[in-house]
Amino acid sequence: MGTVTVVIGGVRSGKTGWAEREALNRQKAIGGNLVYLASGVSFDREMKERIERHQRDRADGRWLTIEQPVNLPEALDQIPERGIVVWDCVTTWLTNELMRGSERAQIFHELSYFIKSVRMQADLYIVSNEVLSEPVFIEGFTSVYQRLIGEIHQMLVKESNRAFEMEAGLALIRKGEMLR
Repeated sequence: MGTVTVVIGGVRSGKTGWAEREALNRQKAIGGNLVYLASGVSFDREMKERIERHQRDRADGRWLTIEQPVNLPEALDQIPERGIVVWDCVTTWLTNELMRGSERAQIFHELSYFIKSVRMQADLYIVSNEVLSEPVFIEGFTSVYQRLIGEIHQMLVKESNRAFEMEAGLALIRKGEMLR
C-alpha cells in the first residue's frame, strides 16, 4: 500500500517543484516508476506556457506523463504498479469538473475512488492551490468553487499520510513527517 502526500500552497509557492523532488527522492529510496498526472488545460497563453514548461522539465525520460484534465479513473490504467505519482493540480481538475457540470457527490466519489485505487499500487503526491484563504462575499460559480475546494482540501488531508503547506518555497509540515 502506498502513501498519500498532500501539498497545498499559493500560486508559484514552489509546491509542484517540491513534490517532484520528493517523488524523485522516494524513487531513489524504494525504486518504482515516476508518473506525472497533469490536469492542466491551456485556455490562455499563460497556461499554455506553463504546461509547456512543465513538459520540458520532465522531458529527460524519467517521467511518464499522463495528460488527464477531467476523468481521473481513466488515468488509473496508465499508472504502473510500484509507481510514484505526482498529480498536479486538484484546483485545475475541480474547475474542469465544474465546467462540465459535475455535481458535488460525483466529484467526491471520483476523487475518493481515484485516491484509494492509486494508493493500492503507488505512492501519490497531490498538489493543490491555496484558494481564497480570506473570506470574500461572492456568488455563483466562484462561491461553489471556493466552498468545494475547501471541503476537498479537508478530505485530502484526512485521507493522507502526510500534508504540507508551501510558504515561500518552504514545506511546512501539517500532518505526518518528512520521509528519509
